[in-house]
Amino acid sequence: MATRRWILSLLSGAMIAVLAGCSGGTFNVQNPPPPPPSKLSIAYQPAPVGSILINATTDLTAVVSNDPSNAGVDWSVTCSNAGNCGSLSSQHTASGQAATYTPPLALSGNSQAVNIVAFATADHTKNTLASINVTAFGSALKTGSFVLQAQGVANSFPYQFAGVIALDGNGGIASGEQTVNFSDPTTGLLVSRSYSIIPTGSSYFLGPDGRGSITINTADLDIDPDGKTPETFSFVFLNSSQALITQFPSTSPLQASASGSMDFQTWTTSDPPLSGGYAFAVSGTDIASLSPTAFGGIFNIDSPNNISGKGSVADQNLAGTVTADTELSGTLSNPDSFGAFALNLTVPSFLNTAPIQFTGYILDGTHIKLIESDNSNPTSSPGFGSTAGLAIGQASATGTLTSFSGTYVFGVLGVDFTANLPSTLTSVGLFNAVDSGSGTGNLTNGFTDTFLQAYSNPVTGSAGDQISGTFSGTYSDAPTGTGRSRAFFGNVQPHPGGGFHADYIFYQTGNGNPALVLASANNDQATPLFVGAGIAYPQSAPPFTFGGDYGFSFTQQNGLAENDGTAQMTNPTAGNFLGSADVTGGATLGAPFSFSPTATDCLAGTSNGCFAGTFSNVNGGTALNVSPMAADFYIIDSSPTNPGHGFFVETDLVNPGTGQVSFGYYAPRTPVCDGCP
Repeated sequence: MATRRWILSLLSGAMIAVLAGCSGGTFNVQNPPPPPPSKLSIAYQPAPVGSILINATTDLTAVVSNDPSNAGVDWSVTCSNAGNCGSLSSQHTASGQAATYTPPLALSGNSQAVNIVAFATADHTKNTLASINVTAFGSALKTGSFVLQAQGVANSFPYQFAGVIALDGNGGIASGEQTVNFSDPTTGLLVSRSYSIIPTGSSYFLGPDGRGSITINTADLDIDPDGKTPETFSFVFLNSSQALITQFPSTSPLQASASGSMDFQTWTTSDPPLSGGYAFAVSGTDIASLSPTAFGGIFNIDSPNNISGKGSVADQNLAGTVTADTELSGTLSNPDSFGAFALNLTVPSFLNTAPIQFTGYILDGTHIKLIESDNSNPTSSPGFGSTAGLAIGQASATGTLTSFSGTYVFGVLGVDFTANLPSTLTSVGLFNAVDSGSGTGNLTNGFTDTFLQAYSNPVTGSAGDQISGTFSGTYSDAPTGTGRSRAFFGNVQPHPGGGFHADYIFYQTGNGNPALVLASANNDQATPLFVGAGIAYPQSAPPFTFGGDYGFSFTQQNGLAENDGTAQMTNPTAGNFLGSADVTGGATLGAPFSFSPTATDCLAGTSNGCFAGTFSNVNGGTALNVSPMAADFYIIDSSPTNPGHGFFVETDLVNPGTGQVSFGYYAPRTPVCDGCP
């Protein structure tokens, strides 16, 4: 036993001595050394561009170095407007292989910063950022103030809009104001409201094909209780000073659908006060009777801010009752910084004798956009009506316009008395006025397309009526020289069952400017058929041409549903046009369509500047409620170098299953950039 203990003791001592000798007498255990630092890196080669136009693309190439796995590159694209940042051709590429970036189709303004990050697939902590600014074509529109006006429906009630927006040239709206007439969704009463435009949240965008959008923030709590839903418009660019617009239904209770125009304001605060004669015509709803109405006339500003009645005249059609050639007087205020002023008119002979107040938005020395604004508190002080329209100055011709002569093309929108909705009447036509002396004359070579969407034909019993045919007639000038001419369309062939007698009053402006129109009609039993207002342009001499790039706006009425839209179309091959439309029906943007002229003249054997054509939806598009849609085009002016402008009107109301009327205005458009469609 002693020997064994000795051996164990000896072994233990030897082991301790060995361990102590290994570490200088200390017990120590080390981890393995760290791996050498990674040399993997990633960089753009070549450097990305800093900016790109919205209709272009750009390639980005990232190279990963020192990656033994050769795993490649992962990509991402982000921006402040999530979901509308554009796209990359691939989410993963090999090192040195390009990924193509395509911008979004539209922006919320004129530019947007996009961040594109390339990650080394093997190690996402190794990445590189490209910040690219995407830019649209907002600078194609002039910097400054534009006057907007649109009419349509809101929640199946008549609706009018007018105002001014100041564009900053880079997608922002710096300021503005507006007046809106609508049916209050809470009370059901027709009201008029004015709002200032708030720059924050207001913007505009213009794409490469001439289609654009406008967002206006007013925090209009009357029609938008939470104040968070801006007004939205689409537009088609005609040139730097003009566009055609459509107001789109939003998520607010108002649900407005309307079409109109947007024009650059050349008026400035240094311009002299308004003076002289102005022709005007407006249409809408009479407040006292809630009936459709239209009225017009001449107001002569014969002393500062005063319309004394000298040389001023007014006419009204209220639900089919015409009050004609009555005295008019009034006052107006000084315009504010946006060119807005109050126009107060008094017409004692009108059936509704309430004072009439408009807000006028001055466009230039000749044109004023009018919207009635006297119904701000209908429960305590109901106004005259809810109407809107246009005033055109007569300049030095005031008091001397005693002859109405030449060839005119007219376009009128109004109300068929069977249905008190806007645009249930569409009337387009042309005629030659021949002065026979002594303030009278004849209408010759007349042709019209006039449609009543809801009219109940007393002969056939069918709904809707279509008049497409010739007419002649007579007219007489007002003896005061104000430029008022009252015309009667007779001998309409073919005429509808029950007869047709039209009474159109033209308010001349002279100097080659268009006349304004107040329109009404009845049948052989003197039953009122419709009321409307519009404009008549002097027609240029033939030859007439139609071809090139056009923009147009239109409104369609089918029962209780109104569809408004703007569109652009090009003429890539002879006899065939292709285009894209933004329409309120279904809130559809960029719907494709085609247009094919089908005849040279509406009236065989003539060259009167009227021709037929057909619109059709293509590629599953929904630009049109009814496709194909037949239409007549009326050319106002044209030449081989200037395709001119004009009206078009749907002509297939009599076809079973359509039940729709359409009216449009078209004009040549300028591409927003070299190489843009």
